[in-house]
Amino acid sequence: MRSHKTRHNLWVGVILVAMLACVQSTRGTDVPPPAPGNPSPSPTTQVIASPTPIPEHRIAIRTIDGVAEFYDRETGERFVPRGPNFHIFRPESTYVVDALFSPAHYDPAHIDEAFAAMRSLGYNSVRTSVDLCANDCIGDPAGGLRDEWLANIADFLQRAKAHGLVVILTSNDLPKKGGYVPRAEADCCEPFDGYINTHYLSPVGVELYKEYWQAIIRGLIANDAPLDTIMAYSVRGEQFLWTHTPPVSLEEGTVTTANGQSYDMSDPAQKQAMMDDGLAYWIDELRAGVRELDPTALVTVGMFAPNTPNDWRPEDRRYVPTIPALARSQIDFFDVHLYPGQAKLSALAENFGLPYEERPVMLAEFGAFQYVFRSPATGAAGNQDWQVESCDYGIDGWMHWHWEGVDDHEVWTGSEFGEAINLMFAPTNRPDPCEGRDFDFFENNLAANASLRVSSVAADNDPQEAIDGWIHTAWRSGGEPVQWIELDLGAPATIERIRLIVDQFPAGATVHQILGRGPGEDLRVLHEFREGTKINDILEFVPPEPITGIQVVRIMTTSSPSFVSWFEVEVIGEMEE
Repeated sequence: MRSHKTRHNLWVGVILVAMLACVQSTRGTDVPPPAPGNPSPSPTTQVIASPTPIPEHRIAIRTIDGVAEFYDRETGERFVPRGPNFHIFRPESTYVVDALFSPAHYDPAHIDEAFAAMRSLGYNSVRTSVDLCANDCIGDPAGGLRDEWLANIADFLQRAKAHGLVVILTSNDLPKKGGYVPRAEADCCEPFDGYINTHYLSPVGVELYKEYWQAIIRGLIANDAPLDTIMAYSVRGEQFLWTHTPPVSLEEGTVTTANGQSYDMSDPAQKQAMMDDGLAYWIDELRAGVRELDPTALVTVGMFAPNTPNDWRPEDRRYVPTIPALARSQIDFFDVHLYPGQAKLSALAENFGLPYEERPVMLAEFGAFQYVFRSPATGAAGNQDWQVESCDYGIDGWMHWHWEGVDDHEVWTGSEFGEAINLMFAPTNRPDPCEGRDFDFFENNLAANASLRVSSVAADNDPQEAIDGWIHTAWRSGGEPVQWIELDLGAPATIERIRLIVDQFPAGATVHQILGRGPGEDLRVLHEFREGTKINDILEFVPPEPITGIQVVRIMTTSSPSFVSWFEVEVIGEMEE
């Protein structure tokens, strides 16, 4: 028997998922409240008397012919946000954290250099988190927030404004230090879990988040931050509820949530209402808190795709509302996160409830996971296709993850492979984000548009997954050799290279033949691989001279210890006239 590589279940808004999740790993639902007599410091609230009124934000929202859109108050023109997420990832103990605003690492010259490069490529926006960090973070051990951290955020905003960029500020979680977390944990464990569900559904959680964001804004005002350059506050990077912890896990009893409403946990409809009402109420309260200090601010929250009707996160225990469900709130626009490789875009859009026209929807996180794309160049090509397709679902802005770095073991960044991803997304290179174009670093993979035949196929498998550009999906024959997959290119082509990505278990000696033919011809052997292979090996055939006149390519496995399967088949070349 053989095993097959399964899809990763990823929390798409948090890059380096396994490591960054550790930021909160010490405060799960089983953490006890602080011991009596040893209270943690409470966050302090600094009252700032602003000498001048808060200026209107540059970016606002209007509705034209029933369709909501962003616009620039300064020019009156429609505004389409396009830019990167921006972080400076560094190791911290066993974590990888964002050190962008750390007083020990903040680098104004580097930020200016990055912002100048963004503007030269035509980008108009940048998105970052105020607290994607662990021990060296925004929270002050003495209580409240660190002024030097807030001063760096203010400086960042000043530099963004000087370069003509608007900024989306988001939050990953309540900071470990500062006194916020113990107050949430003290709410554990009935009817709330002391962590995620407490944050969203309990009175203390709602109040803590409002207090936290107001402390951030007051600190920015105190440090002369140009709030008008903030496009939006995304008050949580990704909003969800746990389904396996109270109160969502309860099967009986009545729960009263922060909105003052009571819900019968034995009634599935009331439990559903509790979740959707609670998340909407949380957004409304946070928005009111933000706008109390910054009256024209836009407020949103990040969302990865819900899991129904198309199940793309098997056994995942997080609940995310649909856009229509969250539209009962006063959220200004929807910040959705959709990464290629998780599922087909059409399925994820259906789960969200897209297209949706009553408020703008922007794709504020997407990018090239390394488990999906084998290189930054193939990631750039795949993300271009994804961006273009997203236009069919009413997306009104794009922020790719993320600008720079070479040590990110989850995602190909914009600075790798000659900045392929940053160049591909750049408005100077693609003024219309809904139209693709060719780049020198793209390979012309003829397999992408080929029609397929296979010798056999396993149950619930789609052979198209061998030519979908994603290296974690596969054609699985469901049988031992001899098995084959055949690509018809539609017309004669000149073949420069054929690349095969191995899906095989166990490892062992294999024999694979590449056969080809032109129209009306018999298949002939072009090459044979006879060697030991294992899962994720790459077999590549490069003929001494390009082979002309080939319309049909067949990959035939005649010997293997495994059921026959390929993650990806690529045929690089040019169609002939």
